Amino acid sequence: MNNQGATYAELKGVKNSKRQKRKPKVSKSSISMTEQELTYVELNLQNAPQNLHGNKKNQRSKGSPSPSEKFIAGILGIICLVLMSTVVTMIIVTPLSTFLKNSTVIQEQNYASLTTRLQKECHCGHCPKDWLTYSNNCYYTSLEKKSWKESLISCATKNSTLLYIDNEEETKFLMSLSIISWIQVSREGRGRPWKWLNGSTCKLQITDKLPGEHNCAVQSLWDIRAEDCQFPNAYHCKNKLGIKT
Repeated sequence: MNNQGATYAELKGVKNSKRQKRKPKVSKSSISMTEQELTYVELNLQNAPQNLHGNKKNQRSKGSPSPSEKFIAGILGIICLVLMSTVVTMIIVTPLSTFLKNSTVIQEQNYASLTTRLQKECHCGHCPKDWLTYSNNCYYTSLEKKSWKESLISCATKNSTLLYIDNEEETKFLMSLSIISWIQVSREGRGRPWKWLNGSTCKLQITDKLPGEHNCAVQSLWDIRAEDCQFPNAYHCKNKLGIKT
């Protein structure tokens, strides 16, 4: 029995030694490295959905404007509209009003300078103060605008008559004053003859192209035209030199 026990013990020892040789030796360092890699992989897998979610947010934020950007864009649009309306006003309205004011000022300046020059060059007699002397006539110019009938009355109070034209030379002189003014020519209605205040037929060429009742005449910068008798215009009063006014 002792011999059998010894033989069994030896065989068991040999088998155990073979099993120990077959088992691979795994070091602690390799085990720790493997655990670290597994931990890193797990962390990456956990962070992957968060990264994807964050990328989607970034893409959305890049693709569409934020509310603050929309608000700023709205304000800029309103500012652009205000600036455009201001520019349009400056381009259309302001130049028109400026032109009208400047034309009136230029008319007054031209008349004042022309009056002074003609009084020095053509002072052939003595006209009252503030009256213009040209040839054998005295002229009073009123820049106050009145209707045709009111202009007649105003000249009558100055012991003179509303402007009448004797010849072509006088017409050129009156045009040089650059003032649109009434002359004492009128008619009873469209199609009726033009007449002077004394009843004689007017032979001047009068432009009559506008529709409506235009039965009084004005001397303009380049021609004589029909005008509404109630329309306000400047006027000239005329008096022969030597007649007291």
